[in-house]
Amino acid sequence: MSRVGIIGLGHIGMNILQTFAQAGVDAVGVETDESSIARGLERSKSNLSGLVKKGKINPERQEDILSKMKVSRDLQDIQASQFVIEAIFEDIDLKKRLFKQVNAIVSKECVILSNTSSLSITEMASVVDAPGRFAGMHFFNPVPIMKLVEVVRGLHTTQDTLEATKKLAQEIGKVPIVCADSPAFVVNRMLNALAQEAVLMLEEGIASAEDIDTGARLGLGHPMGPLELFDFLGAIHLLEKVLDTMAKELDPKFRPPLLLKNMVRAGWWGKEYGRGFYRYN
Repeated sequence: MSRVGIIGLGHIGMNILQTFAQAGVDAVGVETDESSIARGLERSKSNLSGLVKKGKINPERQEDILSKMKVSRDLQDIQASQFVIEAIFEDIDLKKRLFKQVNAIVSKECVILSNTSSLSITEMASVVDAPGRFAGMHFFNPVPIMKLVEVVRGLHTTQDTLEATKKLAQEIGKVPIVCADSPAFVVNRMLNALAQEAVLMLEEGIASAEDIDTGARLGLGHPMGPLELFDFLGAIHLLEKVLDTMAKELDPKFRPPLLLKNMVRAGWWGKEYGRGFYRYN
């Protein structure tokens, strides 16, 4: 019986599972695609090997963490979970269909959480019974390292659900902040506005990608510039999607620049795709 079920073991979902395993919290990850499971476990093994090389953990600890990373291809294995965290692709219709399935499997006391970075918690909660037990739990990449978790309060979310989710975040060493259900929440609303301006400056020829990122690092004290950050995350397509949502629901000023749209159309999604704002071999 796992306290936490994680649905979707892509890059972020597997990192969430690794984080729970490192904290000793009983969790199981569910993914239907066998190749995604294999790639994710290999990435986690590589991440942990890096910690061994740095002397932060020993090889025995690495093996112990990997042994705790339980995976399954059967959604029914979340049945006994006290918390379920969804981490699938950012598509509201896909997520709502999944939550209808989750609703039919878990108990009425199970807290249902979405790792969405921008979509409406209130809308997703509308498809489950007792929507007061639904909230957002947005992790940041790389999940095992980044301390912040956004706990998002939908229109239905109860105070008990918020407190339980905050406590869960703290149990795995994270610092939760609470925000209302608004597109991109807190951090991504700030970050995406910065990234949009960076892309516009690149599009207008004001400065090169290298100089824009250097300006952010040395002038603003950011560890990475916004363009290199989205390349590193392989999330240029998600930046366009979230900016489009922000433009529709908050203000048209957030509309994605044409350069960004064309990069998405070309498949220039970031480092792991071989091309983003920079070229990679």
